[in-house]
Amino acid sequence: MTRAAQLGLVLVGGSLGGALRIVLGEALPDTSGPVPWDLLLINVVGSLALGWAVARTQAHGPWHLFPAVGPGLLGGFTTFSSIAVLEWSAGTSTAESAAVLLATIAGAVAGAALGWWLGDRPPTPLDEQAVFEEENE
Repeated sequence: MTRAAQLGLVLVGGSLGGALRIVLGEALPDTSGPVPWDLLLINVVGSLALGWAVARTQAHGPWHLFPAVGPGLLGGFTTFSSIAVLEWSAGTSTAESAAVLLATIAGAVAGAALGWWLGDRPPTPLDEQAVFEEENE
């Protein structure tokens, strides 16, 4: 696949991901409290899906639509949600904003790890060590 085709897939996927973010943001109830739950949910779910897609791609070889789904759709879905934080964070304290940022990072990393685990990932050195230890017991 040419570089231009890959960029085109990212462009189309990113447009769809941004649109999906807007639709989902409108469908979720308005949270006027100190925590933007919709932002957290979208970033965690997007990270989980991206972890799954990367694991599947690495376990089964190249996936020609990965540029559309990974950096495109899921990148647009999660990155576009960060634009929403600009509106949300304008009226919050630095401490609240930092707490939400840390919660988002922790949730996104946990979501990506779960997606990787669920995604039929290739064996890692830790998996191989566990099998070795089981065989030598």
